Amino acid sequence: MRVRSITSLGDWTFGKGKANYLTTSKAIAQNVKTRLRSFLGDWYLDTGHGVDWLNLLGNRGTERRIVRAVEKTVLQTEGIVTVSRIEIIRRDRNRGVAIEVDYTDVFNAQQQTIEVPA
Repeated sequence: MRVRSITSLGDWTFGKGKANYLTTSKAIAQNVKTRLRSFLGDWYLDTGHGVDWLNLLGNRGTERRIVRAVEKTVLQTEGIVTVSRIEIIRRDRNRGVAIEVDYTDVFNAQQQTIEVPA
């Protein structure tokens, strides 16, 4: 797998040829992060793609639903074998969440913290 790398702001990188691409676990990690930051219905080619963040984050008592949605999204990412831990951390200052995900991809074990929405 090879994907174009993105900046911390989510923009594609250019100008360095093959160095602008990620492979192995780094590519899978970027795909996990991108998929978790995607909102349901935003991609016109697949309106079922993404997480329904607007409804999940806007209501009380949705933590289990959020964990299930995150787990489903991570497991559906190409190259992911298992998910061993998901922790949701509320961020009151920006009304978002941080998601800590421990997973094993086809190369090795990984841990990521993803801010959503970001």
